[in-house]
Formats: sequence, structure tokens, C-alpha cells
Amino acid sequence: MNTKRLRKKRSLPVGLLPPQVAWLDGISMGVTSLVSRPRNSHRVDYLLTVVCESHDLAESSTWHLVRTFDEFRYFRKRLTAILRRGHFCHAECPWLFTFLKSYYPKSQLVGGTLSKVVNRRQKTLTRSLATIRSFLMKRSNHVCPLVMQGVALELLEFIVGGQQEVDFDRHGNVPEWLRQHLQKWHNGDFDLEISTNFDKTESVNPGIKTDICAVCNHPLDGLNQKEREAAVEGDRWSQIAAVESSSVLLCGQNFHDGCLSNRHNEFLACPTCGREKATAG
Repeated sequence: MNTKRLRKKRSLPVGLLPPQVAWLDGISMGVTSLVSRPRNSHRVDYLLTVVCESHDLAESSTWHLVRTFDEFRYFRKRLTAILRRGHFCHAECPWLFTFLKSYYPKSQLVGGTLSKVVNRRQKTLTRSLATIRSFLMKRSNHVCPLVMQGVALELLEFIVGGQQEVDFDRHGNVPEWLRQHLQKWHNGDFDLEISTNFDKTESVNPGIKTDICAVCNHPLDGLNQKEREAAVEGDRWSQIAAVESSSVLLCGQNFHDGCLSNRHNEFLACPTCGREKATAG
């Protein structure tokens, strides 16, 4: 009797995924390190490998993108900027925001030798991409337009790459249908109507906290005017010069790394609370 119920439950039809996330069904992503030579340069790039399998497993496509760690940080920055926008929804936006802020690897090469730090980074980046994919595939998160129109599009653009990367940083062939899917998205074919479960307000979701640098009083995440202009023209992932990484001291204060290095080196303490020998986490 239980077996019959189980079979009946499995036979129930499952609705199709929305086009904004349906392309993720056969996608898997992995990150490996590329250490440049000579060794004393200490430059480390990361190879993003994307595998796209068809539903019948008859054929698959694999391509690779060379990404710097700053580009991964910029990708994270764009996602947190989207999730932090003032809104209330029934998706797990606060959870994903917290995950990206706390789990994503820091920009400083601290905590061991270069090889250990790089190895830890590539594992963390791979898991982060898998977590974002799982978040997007979860149907309960499809109620949020910012997730469907923002997070999903950012991930697609990140793994497909821009036109400028064809000859230099991308190897392998991206499926033509995936390119066309991205183009349709840019043309507005997948625009969503605002759901009744989504309240676009100026107040920030209680589960999401806006971080401000305690020195310059500017947001730690989000896009400034220069970055927005850069993202409009050309490949946004090559426009990362203005991106600043951030750190949290043991006292809990947040700072841009540039602001922190100037003031912290001068006073050997937190610039705001005065705690001595405060170290970045």
C-alpha cells in the first residue's frame, strides 16, 4: 500500500521551470587555479569550467573561462547589491545574502602558504557557484523578481562571458541555444510582472543589513556611478578596476581595505573604536 502511494506520488507531473532558471537544469560548474610563471610573480588566475549536458545525455558542451579572483569578488558584489535592494518577498533572499557575505573567500592572502590559500579559494568558489545554482533551482525562490531577473541573469552572464573574451579568456564552445537565451533575455523576452508576494519598498529587508565603511561612510557593496557606466559598455567582468574589497576587524567594524590600510597602519588600532592590534578577519 505504501509502495502504491509512493509510485503515485512519483507519477505526479512536475511543472516546467521558468525560462529564467530552466537553462540551469543541465549545468555544472567548477573552479581550478592557474598559477602564473615565474613563481615570484604570485599571480593566480582561476579557470571556471562549465559543463552543459543535454537531457538525453547524448551530447554535452564544455567551455572554460579564465577569471581573476577580483572578477569573482565583483560577481559576488553585484549579487549582494541585487539582494540588498529594499524589498520584501517570500524567497530566501536574506539567507543567500548572508551566505555570500560570510562564506565567500576574502581578498587577502592570509591564513597559510600561497598554495593552501589558493586551494581553499578554489574549493570555496566552486561551492559558492553550486549553492547559487541550487538556490535558483529551488521553486520557492522563484516568487522574487529580483532573484529571477537579477541573480539568475548575473550568473548566466558570468558563465557565458562577453564578446571580448572570445579570443583571449574563453576556450571551448558555448552552446548556441544558451547564447540565444541570453540575447532574448537582454531583449526583454523574459521580463516578469511584479508578483503579489513581492513588496518593493524603500525599507530594507530585516534579514539584510547594509554595510558602510566606518572611515569613508560609503557602502562596502553595491555599484557606484563609475561601475554602473562601465557595466553598460562592453563586458562588465573586465570592468573591475573600481571595485574595492572589504574587511571586518575583530571589534566588528567594517572597512574598505584601502581605507583600513591607510588608517590602521597609522594608528595600529581600529580607526573608530581605538581597539589596539585589531586584525582583519
